[in-house]
Amino acid sequence: MSRPTHQGPLRRLTLCALFAAVLCVLSPIAVPIDPIPVSLGLLGVLLTAATLPPSLSFTAVTVFLALGICGLPVFGGGMSGATVLVGPTGGYLWAYLFAAPTVSLLCKRSNSFWHSFFACLAGVAICYACGTLQFVLLTGTPLLHALPLTVLPFLPFDILKSLFATHLGRTLKKHIHRYEVKK
Repeated sequence: MSRPTHQGPLRRLTLCALFAAVLCVLSPIAVPIDPIPVSLGLLGVLLTAATLPPSLSFTAVTVFLALGICGLPVFGGGMSGATVLVGPTGGYLWAYLFAAPTVSLLCKRSNSFWHSFFACLAGVAICYACGTLQFVLLTGTPLLHALPLTVLPFLPFDILKSLFATHLGRTLKKHIHRYEVKK
């Protein structure tokens, strides 16, 4: 007799807390490149999205951002506070709220590695669009001058982050589903 699987509230809360913690650990790790540092925050978002369903990935990212706003040094380079979110690089952080559930939803539609990889690249594109837009609006830099500062230097790193998040996310998802609570 097979029993249906059930994700209880405690299990969902634990997964959200765990992935919010992953974001808090990875995001401060950054290489300071002016005007925008290379951070592992996006890797954390992509990993969260490739592993969790949309609502849980959104919740984990929301918890991460709330912790940073409250003053924990969890943003790139160990920064914190609401001023980071309204600064020139804040658009990248806001984008996490859109990227995580989008990537998660796209990954959920297929079990293919490449489908998940392209879903992660879609999340990268969302972050680039939001981050570049806020950078342009707040610095007054023309879009064509902003792209070499806000997108081009990060492409190789973010392709690698997408590959890594896809591989590890798919592996974690299998293990999480293996240990689902049976009711």
